[in-house]
Amino acid sequence: MPYQPGLSDVHIDAALTNLSTAYMQDASNFVSPIVFPNVPVNNKSDKYFTFAKDTFLRAGGMKTPFGMEANRGGFNLSSGSYNCDTYRWAFDLTPDVIANADSALNIDLAAVNFVMAGLMITREVVWASKYFVTGVWGTDVVGGTDFTQWNNQAASNPISDVKTARTTVLQNTGYLPNTLVVSQFVHDQLTQHPLILERYKYTSSDSITPQMLARLFEVERYVIATAVQATSQEGQTITTAFILGKSALLCYVPPAPGLMTPSSGYSFVWKGLTGLNDMGVATARIPMNWLGVGTERIEGYFSWDMSVVGNDLGYFFSSAVA
Repeated sequence: MPYQPGLSDVHIDAALTNLSTAYMQDASNFVSPIVFPNVPVNNKSDKYFTFAKDTFLRAGGMKTPFGMEANRGGFNLSSGSYNCDTYRWAFDLTPDVIANADSALNIDLAAVNFVMAGLMITREVVWASKYFVTGVWGTDVVGGTDFTQWNNQAASNPISDVKTARTTVLQNTGYLPNTLVVSQFVHDQLTQHPLILERYKYTSSDSITPQMLARLFEVERYVIATAVQATSQEGQTITTAFILGKSALLCYVPPAPGLMTPSSGYSFVWKGLTGLNDMGVATARIPMNWLGVGTERIEGYFSWDMSVVGNDLGYFFSSAVA
């Protein structure tokens, strides 16, 4: 039976983990770590309290002189749950590769980049399947059916469409959405849409910037998803595609998670797995001598759960462009 490394052989490498988290934070193509607040949790799974939507939207109180009891109200608490899944990806450093490398740090960095790139793509794919699809949010509209797709520049009006979405979310929840997430295809169409160009024709800017679009759509954050993945099988001619397709999501996201703090979504990250950071990320260095003396495995892992906690706080434009 081949040698299997035990727990005593596995070393959570703080230096490599720092490289991993830096890589994750600098990978600005990916929206999965930044759109919704991260909630660091000590337990792999647990419950959290939720309030009924009308708890803080219902009028209360009436004229009552002192000496008489005030009318009373109350609210019901319910709960949601999370369960963090762990995703792992590894790269084996064989003795000949280590010996031939210019420096150990460079080969370590190459291994970390390889591992983290794979994990980040997986996280983005899962994020898209959780949040960037129909049937998830309080309001779904489909381009070509419920509104004119924004690449039809002569007939569409993305400014009006987003205003309608803002008003819908506000009326349903009491919160103005503050984040607009768009795919690269959607962003390209918005930056050349005649109605948007008209708004800025007297400015000195040579092009429409994300900051200008954030002001135009009255959101604090305008987030462009530009991550791509290889869609071909390994060894075949390489084909790639944007992970987030051709849609857009308008939602409300608080600056930070908190008790009685509504949000369209939260990312629960299991910090208790490593204790090194609040991102649920770690990198381990594992001796793999049964593959050859001196072989080391660089293994990275994420542990998180992505949850929709306020579906009425989101408005999804499916197939916003063709």
